[in-house]
Amino acid sequence: MDEVQLEPVPRLEWSLATDVHPPALEAARPASLRRSWIHTAPEQQVLELFRKLNGAKRRLPAPWWLRALDRGEIPSRDAAFEIEDEVHAVLGNRPGWVFVPWAGAGEAGYWEYAPSDRAPMRMPTTVVLTDQHPGWLNVVPAHGDTEPVPVPVKGVAGLVALLPQIEAW
Repeated sequence: MDEVQLEPVPRLEWSLATDVHPPALEAARPASLRRSWIHTAPEQQVLELFRKLNGAKRRLPAPWWLRALDRGEIPSRDAAFEIEDEVHAVLGNRPGWVFVPWAGAGEAGYWEYAPSDRAPMRMPTTVVLTDQHPGWLNVVPAHGDTEPVPVPVKGVAGLVALLPQIEAW
């Protein structure tokens, strides 16, 4: 009889690491989504697994902060959580902004500006967290069929300064 050989499946291992346990029943803010292993395990262990699975090269589904942390561009996971919470504090207190929790695996969600969701637009103005630049925020204007180029924003202070303009698009 042949012996069964098991080999690790990196995508499955990562899927389990980013899976939310227990599932968030009410995700009204980014903090309510921070229940997976990547959010609660020791930060160094999270980085080691991400690197072991070749996360940056394979573009594993991962939160913006983990890719930035892996490259040494953000000091810690807690610093990233503070940014997420600051964005939520700003947008959560403004009329028309809605937090959308169903983003990619382990992601913090994003915010939509509900008044921009009108014909002929198919997608409302959206604020998303990103690791593409050190301001950590992009704004995607409301759009129809063709998605516009995201507008980089310089952190929460930059977002606050641009909100009157963003809300007028």
